[in-house]
Amino acid sequence: MKVLYLPPNTTSILQPMDQQVISNFKKLYTKHLFRRCFEVTENTNLTLREYWKDHFNIVVCLRMIDQAWMSVTTRTLTSAWKKLWPESVAERTFEGFEPEVPVEEEIVSLGKSVGLVTDERDVNELVEEHSQELTTV
Repeated sequence: MKVLYLPPNTTSILQPMDQQVISNFKKLYTKHLFRRCFEVTENTNLTLREYWKDHFNIVVCLRMIDQAWMSVTTRTLTSAWKKLWPESVAERTFEGFEPEVPVEEEIVSLGKSVGLVTDERDVNELVEEHSQELTTV
């Protein structure tokens, strides 16, 4: 067995999940969250506050996490792994030929559907905010 000490602050270089995969996952989770808010409040008098209080729980959250992870594309995973271990990735992967709508645009659209004033910059700021380590200070 051989133990290697890695240099500090190299996690994002050495772990492909810390690159675009986690960012993509967070955006997809936010999209599913906004979609769920819209679906539950669409034809009702529920406010977003009432939705959070009465219709959002750990089971709903776990289902959205599952949906978000299943929505991470092969292309995203391949791109992340290709940077770290190029030999492990097939030269070409085909997922289809339809252009994808950027996740940020979908989130903004869903946000507006539930009455939020938001733009792509807000979405990116939200995702970045969630990448900060939690503290007790």
